[in-house]
Amino acid sequence: MSDPRPFWVDGAPQHAATSFDVRSPWDGRLVGTVAQAEPEHVERAVTGATRAAGPLAALPAHARAAALTHVSAGILARAEELAELITAENGKPIMWARAEVARAASTFRWAAEEARRWSGELQRLDTEARRVGSPWYAASPAARCSASRPSTSR
Repeated sequence: MSDPRPFWVDGAPQHAATSFDVRSPWDGRLVGTVAQAEPEHVERAVTGATRAAGPLAALPAHARAAALTHVSAGILARAEELAELITAENGKPIMWARAEVARAASTFRWAAEEARRWSGELQRLDTEARRVGSPWYAASPAARCSASRPSTSR
């Protein structure tokens, strides 16, 4: 058996004292072994998200849009690998796994488009990287979010 796949917290891979095997529900074969997060990992993740909230909220719209576009492109670049992993982990037919991956990429692409849109009483001035001056914001992010990907990906 190979070493357990780490999970990521606050920008760094994490290992844990315990792990678990992921098996295909279709034929029981081993898909992968992954490290199992512990309470201190969750605390570290929340602390990291809290620390990052201010700098991320201060990013101009074009930078947020570029980051979300990058995520969408990364999903598309590994679409077949991700679809095969989804199928292996939960037995979903490959056709539906491909649709799930396409939807994930589409969601991030949509979020990138929305990041540039005007969404309040004041016009945003930071939607293009070439703009200079102070942007006006009508609203600020209301909450933190997390993103995850299949932990057994290669």
